[in-house]
Amino acid sequence: MAKLTVDLATSADVLGTTPDRFLAWLNREDLHGLLYFNDTPQISIFTLAKILDTTPRELVDFLEETELEDRLDLQDALEAIAESERLGEQPIALQSVVGELV
Repeated sequence: MAKLTVDLATSADVLGTTPDRFLAWLNREDLHGLLYFNDTPQISIFTLAKILDTTPRELVDFLEETELEDRLDLQDALEAIAESERLGEQPIALQSVVGELV
């Protein structure tokens, strides 16, 4: 099964903020892409891509090019993104959050 979530620390690294600030913002925004497994927050790559106003594929490509790539099963993620694209699902741009997270 594809792993389509990223841990809180990785998500915060990508956004240039701290895990605590990012989690506080996520809780305020009540986004459905915040998931808890064994009390550990995980962020959907689709949600993280929306926050960044990009596509999941571009996000995964970025993660591949950085030292963060080991935190996500990239092959499974790429396959899931390809399926999403095949079904015609498009990312929805969210409001800019950079000012709130930095």
